[in-house]
Amino acid sequence: MKRLTDIICVFRIQLMSMRKEAGPFFLAALLFPAAMYLFARAVSGAEAASEQNRLRFLAGSIVFSLSLTSISWLGYLLLENRFTGRLKLFATLPLAPSSYIMGILVFAFAQAILGTTALILIGRAFGVHMQPNILMLGLVVMLTVLCLCGFGAIIAARARSFTEGSILTDALGVGLVFVAPVYYTTDSMPHGLQAISQLLPTAFAARAVETTLTGGYQVREPLLALGLMAIATLTLGFRLTKWRED
Repeated sequence: MKRLTDIICVFRIQLMSMRKEAGPFFLAALLFPAAMYLFARAVSGAEAASEQNRLRFLAGSIVFSLSLTSISWLGYLLLENRFTGRLKLFATLPLAPSSYIMGILVFAFAQAILGTTALILIGRAFGVHMQPNILMLGLVVMLTVLCLCGFGAIIAARARSFTEGSILTDALGVGLVFVAPVYYTTDSMPHGLQAISQLLPTAFAARAVETTLTGGYQVREPLLALGLMAIATLTLGFRLTKWRED
């Protein structure tokens, strides 16, 4: 019971931080991804009429939202915890590191649910026809969030300053989407980047999200890849976390 209470307390602390700065969250979770959906449809011209392309653009925007909130926004909060001394305060409390980690992850899942649900509703409003496999989509989103949160935790742990960390989380949150075949096909990329780009977590996530939006469930390979990446990034990220600065 105490462990559950600690997790809820950490979650509520992060939630209060988000409420104070709701603007940046909505930019990352909703406005930027929705704008990218419209931009992708506009530049694709006649190809945008294809239902498959509309689904790909929507899946790309969902992954963009997850990347921005899990790396850029959550990374920002982790950096704030570290460089404002809040993390040291957590460390002095009778609070297990695992409770802090679980509280952060619960907060990340809450962000993901809000952003993904809103973008699906926006997609329907824009005429995208879909029959989401809710269970599989939720599993894909969960593993994607876990994997990307690990990247944010690594940067927050290793950054030498708050400014450096903020720049790195922003760059990675955007870069993992724009370098991966999320809004465009692999064939349109430079030949040297094609193989590498398909191994990025956002590439696996985009393929899986697109499949589940059509009601599909054959996403075993992306789920396995995202699961392994999540274990690696989260383990490294929270092992590197300094509960007390030197």
